[in-house]
Amino acid sequence: MESDFTSKKQYITEWIKFVSDKRPELGGYPVCPYAAAAKYEIVECDASKIEPITGKDVVIYIIENHFNLDEVQKWVDFYNEKYKLWDFFEDCATYNTFIGGVQTNNGKYNLILGQPKEKLKKFREQLAKTTYYSYWDKEYLQEILQDDYDRLISG
Repeated sequence: MESDFTSKKQYITEWIKFVSDKRPELGGYPVCPYAAAAKYEIVECDASKIEPITGKDVVIYIIENHFNLDEVQKWVDFYNEKYKLWDFFEDCATYNTFIGGVQTNNGKYNLILGQPKEKLKKFREQLAKTTYYSYWDKEYLQEILQDDYDRLISG
């Protein structure tokens, strides 16, 4: 019998494939242009137990599913404050997000994604030289790019 973590991991792996597929609605860009080649790890843990894992482009933490968006975001804010060399993002099961009409969130599990800040900054700078960000809603783009928004988009 398949374990609960195994089925969650398979679901998240399929979601990674989905966000890696080139989308006509996004001018041929995938939802996440770097997802297909990213070195990632999927970890299931309590939200209170998240720790960065070095050597990865992204760590996907599957956390408690009973949290609402505000609760997940509080954990994200906590880890962004605690680990200054990393950026953390929520992917709340009940908070559907879209780029150019394409759903970006996984839609089933509460996740917190952690990425090394320097790698993320490099990827964002590369994307800012393309038309990729033109497909994003301004508010969602500001939410994701955070401090990089002014530097990359309006600067």
